[in-house]
Amino acid sequence: MNSLVLRKTALDRDLAAKYAVATATHPLSSQQKPARLRRKGPALWAALALLVLAADFLLAYLAWLAIDLVMG
Repeated sequence: MNSLVLRKTALDRDLAAKYAVATATHPLSSQQKPARLRRKGPALWAALALLVLAADFLLAYLAWLAIDLVMG
């Protein structure tokens, strides 16, 4: 049990040292801001809706042709 505790402590110390080196080499500047998702404009949403609507009409037309072909 004692050996396990010592190994875990050594592992934690190694990880802490590795993390400290990583942050020291790449410090975060005070000007960096977290990434935010930009809001998309209504024109993009309208274009996406028209694209989906056009695909729906195309599939409906292809289904109509397939049924017409089968029914003869």
